Amino acid sequence: MIDYDKVFDFLERENLNANAVSRFKQAYHTFQETGKWHPPYEIFVTGWQQLDGVMLMEPTDALNSDYQVHLTTTTERGLRELLLAFPRGRIGLFPLTEKWIDDRLHDLLDGNVVQTSTGSFYRGIKRGSSKISEQRPVSKRKDTVVSHLRKLASLKGKLDHAQFVIEGHLTVERAVEGGLPIETLLYTTEFVATSEGKDMLTRAAKENLSFSQVSNGVMGSVTTTRPVPSIIASVHLNYPNFLAESGSLNFHFSPRCSLLIAENIGNPDNLGMTLRTADAAGVSAVLLSGKGANPFHKNCIRASRGAVGRLPLFYTPDTVRAIEALHSAGWSILGATASAENLLYEVEFSLPTAIVVGNENTGLTVETRERCTELVRIPMAPGQSSLNVGVAAGVSLYELTRQHRI
Repeated sequence: MIDYDKVFDFLERENLNANAVSRFKQAYHTFQETGKWHPPYEIFVTGWQQLDGVMLMEPTDALNSDYQVHLTTTTERGLRELLLAFPRGRIGLFPLTEKWIDDRLHDLLDGNVVQTSTGSFYRGIKRGSSKISEQRPVSKRKDTVVSHLRKLASLKGKLDHAQFVIEGHLTVERAVEGGLPIETLLYTTEFVATSEGKDMLTRAAKENLSFSQVSNGVMGSVTTTRPVPSIIASVHLNYPNFLAESGSLNFHFSPRCSLLIAENIGNPDNLGMTLRTADAAGVSAVLLSGKGANPFHKNCIRASRGAVGRLPLFYTPDTVRAIEALHSAGWSILGATASAENLLYEVEFSLPTAIVVGNENTGLTVETRERCTELVRIPMAPGQSSLNVGVAAGVSLYELTRQHRI
């Protein structure tokens, strides 16, 4: 249930357009009296322990759009969650107010900048959900859809086409329900023969997603997974560099943010579990640094249980430069290492804080350890000298959360 008093406080504190807030307050007053919204606003909020983002969708027919969207948030995670909530197949007019928001709009929406008498707007529709969707059977491996998905098997193909692939009923279902920018779906005859498959395809059609039916042989030419999955989907790729060319942060944060830095994690299953844990612990984003596993590897995607695609992910080849930029912006950096003298539970965390976890075998690099604000270790009973990197990240992040819970 939405606490509208908190919504109004947040909107006014974050200086959302005063006219927009005034119209929304009047609509809410009418709602309190009649039980109906007029105009029929749609409202989305985000935030785990505190409200950190609001999106108001006000119906409009201006520029052949469906909604005038009033969006404000304080974190990368909040913005991404709100944009993922924007409905497929609908066109929104988003005021261009802050550059970091403008950049992320282009990541999830397909559209263009328009100028009006009241200012600049991004007129966009969620990627993959255009007004005209394609549903057709595909019988040949050389079909353009199949050929395109085959290219996404390599990291180069993913980066060149700005898409990655997810496989399997549950993973694709989470992506559909989570509002991910799905470009296309490919499914087998076995999938559509099930009631769950029919339900998912019905929903996909309603949300203007494109999908194609193929044989097991054609599906097997797209993926190396065996047994062959009954459904796969290509999803728009969002993987920005953490640092701008100038060396400044390409990452927006609030004073209460937390960040996980995963340095050189080599195993995609471990990386996926680490991302899942970071997502559950409420981090604002994850920075993947160095020469670790590809976060869009199918094993990482499966192990992350939906975190890949939903959680903001950033990349840097140079952990040291990223840490130095965070230091300059007022962040504390805690490195998790078994060789540290300080115990995790004896350290007082301050926000914003980044926690750094390292490679499964070698841990944090020497250069990274030297630049951390503090090094900490997780106490363990005799018999083990280290923890799985995903477990170590979880223990550390939840201690940070415990100390700063609202």
